[in-house]
Amino acid sequence: MAGVILTDAELDHTIGLLSLREGSCLTIYGTETVRRCLQSAFPVFPMLKNYCSWEWQTLHPDFRQQAGTLGEGTIIVETIPVSSKPPLYAKSSKGGESPEDLWEVGLVLHNESSGKCLAYFPTLLSITPAIEACLEKADILMVDGTFWSEDELVKMGATERDARSMGHLPISGPSGITEKLASYPAERKILIHINNSNPILKKDSIERNKLEQLGFEIAYDGMEVGV
Repeated sequence: MAGVILTDAELDHTIGLLSLREGSCLTIYGTETVRRCLQSAFPVFPMLKNYCSWEWQTLHPDFRQQAGTLGEGTIIVETIPVSSKPPLYAKSSKGGESPEDLWEVGLVLHNESSGKCLAYFPTLLSITPAIEACLEKADILMVDGTFWSEDELVKMGATERDARSMGHLPISGPSGITEKLASYPAERKILIHINNSNPILKKDSIERNKLEQLGFEIAYDGMEVGV
């Protein structure tokens, strides 16, 4: 394992570090905002200190950095700002969050040997000019497919928050992920970070069939992607 890259500090994106605690040494990449959070609000690093050692590498949106190798090629990481929205557990009761805090990022992974790149955005609420430039140039897109519809969880009675208020563009509907990704020339378009309420997880669902006809792939456990 070349390293672990954290695109945010959400529980489902960081708790896996505890499962990797028996590794002799971990190289962990993330923004400085995420590092501070994992030292205090969700103290993963203090919990890990008696189990393993790790090396921290801060991700900066203003320059690219190397993050391991793929075969004989070097992998270069380009960090793209996505959101300044903190996880619910890290929200201050005093409302003291700073819009300058970089809580969520997307990644463009460049394989210098092949010259190809992969855009990875597990959370996506809006497509900024910087994000759009990444999606246009990438050979493979792995993009937020959390919810099929805007009110998916509301209809189930699970929450009063809709998809966008939770930081996710829905897949369907006007200005949804499907519509926004349709014009990009990527060889593969893969939906990731899929919530268990999403009907596209059912292989025989109408929603999944519609996506597959449009050329979208649905990520699955153990999926391997090469660039």
